[in-house]
Amino acid sequence: MTDVEQTLRRTLGQAAEQAPRLPALLPQRLERIHRRRRQRARMALAAAAVVLVAGGSVAVVGGGGGGGDTIMAATASGPRSEKPAEPVEKVWPEAVRKIPAKSPDGGSWRPWTFIDGHTLLMTSSAGSDRTTAVYAYDLDGDAPRKIATVPTPKGTVGSANGFTAGNGYVAWWTETKDRVAHLWAVPLDGGTAKIVGDQRLDVADDGSGIDGLALVDGKIVFSLYTGGVFTVPVEGGEVQPVDRGTGMHLLSWPWAGTPGLGGEPNGTRFGRIVNMETGETRTAVVNPGEQLQICGVTICAGRTAEHEPFFRKRDGSDQKIVPHDMIPMRPPTQDHRFYVSSYGDGKPEGVGLYDMDNGRSGDLGIPGEGYSIKMPSPDATGRLFSYTLGNDFYLIDLAKIR
Repeated sequence: MTDVEQTLRRTLGQAAEQAPRLPALLPQRLERIHRRRRQRARMALAAAAVVLVAGGSVAVVGGGGGGGDTIMAATASGPRSEKPAEPVEKVWPEAVRKIPAKSPDGGSWRPWTFIDGHTLLMTSSAGSDRTTAVYAYDLDGDAPRKIATVPTPKGTVGSANGFTAGNGYVAWWTETKDRVAHLWAVPLDGGTAKIVGDQRLDVADDGSGIDGLALVDGKIVFSLYTGGVFTVPVEGGEVQPVDRGTGMHLLSWPWAGTPGLGGEPNGTRFGRIVNMETGETRTAVVNPGEQLQICGVTICAGRTAEHEPFFRKRDGSDQKIVPHDMIPMRPPTQDHRFYVSSYGDGKPEGVGLYDMDNGRSGDLGIPGEGYSIKMPSPDATGRLFSYTLGNDFYLIDLAKIR
């Protein structure tokens, strides 16, 4: 059973006695839908839409950024945050951008990574199953530029995934029914996307795929959901394993670690990381009785033996207790410590962004929907939060918050 399935089962079980009235047979419906979409939900975890219901815990339901499917799930009650005094765009105006909710071709936006300080790599999707195009979006000039159409060859399953930019290229991957992952690349300036390498995937009951991808020194670097780091020339060639990469998962080049986000025994995600270039190894400190859930290169997130959520450095120092409930969705990538949480009395009324290092907070303007509320989606790098309100798509760049 995958971590996502275990989380869903545990969440539904905790909610049975404490949740408000919910639609009949919700747990069964959720399980059935999740089984059908298991692989897509796992691959889209980096930008999964989430719903929080009456208490701070969330269910991963697929569909990132501004669109996609939403499956509501019940959660147990928990601590609540106070409503921020001001809107997020007034607290951190330099970090908040607002663009039209729809792409030029009418699709839903999904942000992936920054190309440079003001240009964002984004894709447009027709529904949650088919990515149609990749764009470079100049946030300063509010100008999207189409880089390429994203092909969907016959036999493709799921949607194109793992988009990244670097060294003058954009890269991503797709999978076909014959259990082969195809690595794609196109010049950042524009052109026709081409397959530059293939990787056969291990057969598993819940499928497998690529769980990390980067562009480094003229090569696509990627790791498999089942473990292992590999490279292929961005202009095409043979896939080669990376020294020290056996069983590892790409975190942020040159760092890879284990366990990954799924497919392995339980443990601190990226608790042990290795520099693929130098061999340096770092192992996160875990104290008795606590649960260290997930780590980035520097910062980890977890819960104390008393179940209090916290952030701290990988070496165990500089621990800060989060005063409200928090569900870490991605490895923390910013040395600054941020989290989002709902606020309200008895049911969620809104969502705030909270900066633990200076105590400031901003209201995201997301309304509650009865006993549930949608949470913003992180991008694949953990630097960006995004969400849709009406005809607007909000982007919050955490790197611009000081």
